[in-house]
Amino acid sequence: MLPFDDETVTQVAADAGVTESALREAAKSVQATLADFPGLTVDGLVYEWRQAFREDPLVERRPDAWILRVPERVWADVRERAVIPNDIEDALMALYATETDEDGGGVALVIARNSATELR
Repeated sequence: MLPFDDETVTQVAADAGVTESALREAAKSVQATLADFPGLTVDGLVYEWRQAFREDPLVERRPDAWILRVPERVWADVRERAVIPNDIEDALMALYATETDEDGGGVALVIARNSATELR
């Protein structure tokens, strides 16, 4: 369900000083929260964000994931809905940032696509 390889999760967790399981659970919580977003699929939610913001948040569309840079207010809403612990937030943001350039604005967010989650 997560579009990250085990090595990346392990490395980010070690660098951030959090457990791998806590980081993995936080990423799964975000994915589940977005997959269960009221009235929209993950693909539909990404479409809505792309239409709603002045700057298109889409960085890359892969077969397995959407790579985005969303406004801080969107990340705050996602984090709150997914109940991400404060001590894991920085590690989770670092995990998402492994998939994007640091030069982009906004907060990196990586979401497994509907088709990818249906296959697993």
